[in-house]
Amino acid sequence: MGSCSSVPNSTSSEQASAAVSNNMEGSAGYLDDGLYSRQKIMLGEEAMKRMAQSSVFLSGLGGLGVEIAKNIALAGVKALTLHDSTVATWLDLSTQFYLSPSNLGKNRAEVSLPSIAQLNPYTKVSLSNADLRSVDLAFFDQFKCVILTDAPLDVQLRINDHCHANGIRFIAADVRGALAWGFTDFGAEFEIFDATGEEPREMLIDNVTQASEGVVTVLDNGKHGLEDGNAVTFREVLGAVELNGSVHKVKVLSPSSFTIGDTSGIGKFKPGKGIAVQVKLPLKVSYAPLREALDAPELAIADFAKLDAPAQLHCAQRALSAFVQAHGHLPRPWNGQDATEVLAAAEKLNETATGAARLEKVDADVVRRLAYTSQGSIVPLTAFMGGVMAQETLKALSGKYTPLRQWLYFDASEVVPSLDTPAAFFQPRSGRDDAQRIVLGEETTAKLANLKLFMIGCGAIGCEMLKNFAMLGVSTGPEGQVTITDNDLIEKSNLNRQFLFRNSDLQKPKSETAARAATSMNAAMKVTPLLDKVGPDTEAKFNDTFFSGLDIVVNALDNINARIYVDGRCVTCKKPLLESGTLGPKGHVQVVVPYKTESYASQRDPPEADVPFCTLKSFPNLIEHTIEWARDFSFGGLFVAKPMQWNQLADENDLLQKLAAAHGGGLDMKVVRTAAKLLERRPRSFDDCIVFARLKFESYFVNKARQLLHSFPLDHVTDDKGTLFWSSPKRPPREIPFDFNDPIHSQFVISLANLWAEVWGLPHSADVEHIKKVVESVKVPPFVPKSGKKIETDQSVGKEEALKKQQEEELSADEVMAAQLKSLHRFFTSGEHASKLKPIDFEKDDDTNFHIDFISSTANLRARNYSIPEVERLKIKAIAGRIMPAIATTTAAVSGIVALELIKLAKGIEVEHHKNLFMNLALPLWAFSEPGPAQRKKITSKFSYTLWDRWDIQLGDCTLGDFLTYFEKTYGLKVGGVFNGAIMVYVSMMPMHAKRKPNKMSMLLKRKPADKYIDLIVTFLDETDTDVSGPPIRFHYA
Repeated sequence: MGSCSSVPNSTSSEQASAAVSNNMEGSAGYLDDGLYSRQKIMLGEEAMKRMAQSSVFLSGLGGLGVEIAKNIALAGVKALTLHDSTVATWLDLSTQFYLSPSNLGKNRAEVSLPSIAQLNPYTKVSLSNADLRSVDLAFFDQFKCVILTDAPLDVQLRINDHCHANGIRFIAADVRGALAWGFTDFGAEFEIFDATGEEPREMLIDNVTQASEGVVTVLDNGKHGLEDGNAVTFREVLGAVELNGSVHKVKVLSPSSFTIGDTSGIGKFKPGKGIAVQVKLPLKVSYAPLREALDAPELAIADFAKLDAPAQLHCAQRALSAFVQAHGHLPRPWNGQDATEVLAAAEKLNETATGAARLEKVDADVVRRLAYTSQGSIVPLTAFMGGVMAQETLKALSGKYTPLRQWLYFDASEVVPSLDTPAAFFQPRSGRDDAQRIVLGEETTAKLANLKLFMIGCGAIGCEMLKNFAMLGVSTGPEGQVTITDNDLIEKSNLNRQFLFRNSDLQKPKSETAARAATSMNAAMKVTPLLDKVGPDTEAKFNDTFFSGLDIVVNALDNINARIYVDGRCVTCKKPLLESGTLGPKGHVQVVVPYKTESYASQRDPPEADVPFCTLKSFPNLIEHTIEWARDFSFGGLFVAKPMQWNQLADENDLLQKLAAAHGGGLDMKVVRTAAKLLERRPRSFDDCIVFARLKFESYFVNKARQLLHSFPLDHVTDDKGTLFWSSPKRPPREIPFDFNDPIHSQFVISLANLWAEVWGLPHSADVEHIKKVVESVKVPPFVPKSGKKIETDQSVGKEEALKKQQEEELSADEVMAAQLKSLHRFFTSGEHASKLKPIDFEKDDDTNFHIDFISSTANLRARNYSIPEVERLKIKAIAGRIMPAIATTTAAVSGIVALELIKLAKGIEVEHHKNLFMNLALPLWAFSEPGPAQRKKITSKFSYTLWDRWDIQLGDCTLGDFLTYFEKTYGLKVGGVFNGAIMVYVSMMPMHAKRKPNKMSMLLKRKPADKYIDLIVTFLDETDTDVSGPPIRFHYA
């Protein structure tokens, strides 16, 4: 048996406490939502629990192995056993970020273990010294998944035979030079419980026919989004009640209809009364063992522009293994003799190959390139494949998502110099960039070292990119410099994927902490951390001069507006931009090359349609509607908007005089009305807050339903055809009798009472028994319906318009308004108050502040009102907090491709060799594509421009007339208008503007003494005298 020793985690006191908590609760599948919230939103609780109960064995702690280990540890498996029989050499330091020159000659796993153990206190990390060639194979039975990197083929075969026979998931992977490959074998029978991870589709049903092949039609020709073989169930169906709860396989007829099999025996469907919901059925798949898969490979396609590459690379990789088996080492760097032997082995293998493994002809360049570079490695490939294979590991443990079938090959041949380049440029020199030099050569390595790079954002992608920069040696040269900026502080939820941070770093600046971590990986790296946002407010700092000194800009941002702004600055300053992002298992990379490609802003997703105001206010039909109402209307109204209006009134100059004047002395009467109502409800103790909360429950979940049904009874019709008002998608509400013993009822009251006390600056409490006692003493006034109350039903009326109408309708009569002014005057002169209230800033990640408690209970109670299925707290937190699902695996893979494109930019290769990427690790899918070209925009039939064009006008401080004449003489274009932002400087259609032509531009533009130039918008007249936009114009005063 191989021995396996546990090494204690190096932890702070908080981490140690968490680890103790894990040991106590681990058997129950305890999950720390504060740490795992983003990942749990992506994977779900069931998958996370399976992972938290699983043990993994990982052999080989080189660059690829340490990437996989890092990602698995962050994900939160129960135990990770590290194994390596190799000691660190200079060749490791180009990709193994937990090794340094001081570790040369030491076991890679032993050195790496403390750093990996620090990543997650809930993952027990241990060390094994087993001899994989002789160990009793029963040793592996304790693991749910075994991963081998840097392992010879005979060892892979030996261990895979045992794993396949005993239901142990097996993964093998390696990075050799410019080639990365991975293999999965999850056994003869592997069950996938969720193949895609997408939310089950839900649709309102218009009709279901009674037939041998019943046809289901979606309401209002909506799109069902289903595929053949999917399954659906039904709920809330009237008439054909037999469908409720039944499950049916689907055959798609059209985007809005599908069949579900024999429905001839069901009742007649009542039109518009029912919901179909997609059901995810378990899927069982079978895998071939490695011995079979070598000869009959199932090859995934990573790049559809290289359809023949996987088979060629499979043959080359097998030939490389044969060379290692014969000689005990990899081919020497750029050695023609060794490469010739590997090529001969490939051709021999191909002679006996069949099926998918058989090649029409072995590509000699593919084999030579692999042989030349196999002793080397580059961090883009270890990061990419490390992310991909770590995600495959999580699939093996959890059954969530579709695993790889079975081989994945990815090559980066574009960054390898010509095979005719002299071998001397690639030889190791006993330095940390030896492995990289073998692949990229001396020239590219030097270019990377002298790059001047600016990265915006130091979150998940930013951390991965800084690690990649350190391994690539970016900014280690005399001219190199990396500048990073991020204005955020580190929070606990960041630690699950922003791997440069530790528990001891909480509330420290991300940029400074990340910079220290990166330079600890490569001390020669020069990094300047800043704490600024990049946007219009900081343009004086990040000005054209700043951007002109850069070689490349890297976006590591998490919001679209910031991305668009940085993209615009790169276009203005003609700088390459590497743009990327992730969303759960999905990721994208975009390369923006000046003058050659479109920019990030060139392709924009259409904005999401707003939910009609009346739907949110009175007629919700989805849980998303109730969550938005709870966050924006209830939380936002009670704890934000109304206190702010109170403070607005309290800040009024001469407030007392205005309150005493007729009609409020010019005060905003809507604000006065809100303040007066707040004053009526002013609590003087926490008990008053409890009473307020209980009455608010009655208002929200009882009286609102009663009022709606009073205004629109269940039999209310909308036309002379008898169309019922309460037809899909409208759902009639039902009142909810209050019951403190119902946890969701008590949570609503407790959270609301505490938040209301916070607004008023009162002490608060979570003493459940006391709160219950007060609640039981509350006398709830009887409900009296309002006969004339107007309820908005027009879906075209927006939120602002509806609220304005509502406020106008609610403005009080003169005598009531006078009483409100008087009561406010009395209050503000009494001296018995703290004149300001405390608006509450919504904070989603503090589970002790009652914010999510209130929104969660409110949303689910409102869902219960309308018979909408309730959801778990975490989903409400994700939607209300607009939390994006995230995981380290996706981030690592994306960062690898960004780093690869960075190398290409540094080399200056042709744009057709750059690649954009969209990937979805859940499927898995990789879609590489050539960057889109910069589109030309026409001014006239003879003249066009691209987004990269900017006209610099250097006429000195000329007159407007000279400025206009310049365009006609130089470009043959007539100016239609000149604009300085929103200010019209000149419009040809306005006769009075002709008088401005003799005036100096400096006068018309109100030049400031420090201004050297100004950016203008100039429009031109096309052949039909229509105004069309032109490129940006920069007018230089001198």
